[in-house]
Formats: sequence, structure tokens, C-alpha cells
Amino acid sequence: MLLLVFTLLMVIAYHEGEAIQCSQITMYLAPCLSYVKGGGNPPPPCCAGLNNLKASAPGKPDKQAACNCLKNVANAISGFNDDNAKQLPAKCGVSVGVPFSKSVDCNRYVIDCNSIHISH
Repeated sequence: MLLLVFTLLMVIAYHEGEAIQCSQITMYLAPCLSYVKGGGNPPPPCCAGLNNLKASAPGKPDKQAACNCLKNVANAISGFNDDNAKQLPAKCGVSVGVPFSKSVDCNRYVIDCNSIHISH
């Protein structure tokens, strides 16, 4: 029994240390593509994806991975509007702690944002 408990704790600890995957982030935010390109109001599935991203990226490694992924995706999308992307969290009412921008310095931002505490 003790061996089983130890094994379960090791599996849980291993998964908590893994950073979020870019494929997971793009899946969450795929419904936001029309908003990012065209503006207006983000569709409800987009805001739900943003909430899922927030829940899936609680720590620094996750935020760093998410920031880099979002930056790469933003630069790969034709017609990507940086202003729309920057307004997305506010329009959805979700503070993710990760910028969605073509030009953000993810190393600097993630370190700086860890010392900022935003209350809802």
C-alpha cells in the first residue's frame, strides 16, 4: 500500500512540473481566431478557452510556455491584429497573466508578472 501511495505521489508531482503544451493552447484559443482578425466581441467559446488556458497555466513554466506559444502563433497568422489580441482578456473578463502579442518579450514579462498580484 505504501508503495502505491508513493508511486501516485511521484506521478502527480511529475505532471505538475510539466509546462503546458502549445497544441493545448492553440486548441483552447482556436475559437478566438475570428475575433483576433476582425475585432468586435469575442464569441463565448473563445472566452471559455481563455478560462481554460488560465486554469491550465498556473505557474511560471506554464506562463512562459504559453507566452512563447502565443507569440509564435500570433506571428504565423495572416491578418492577426495585435490590438484585438491585447484587448481579448479584458473583453472576456479573464486575467490570464500571459500577453497575447507579436512583440512581447516572454522572458522579461513572465519574470516581472510573477511579482504582481492581481485580485478579482
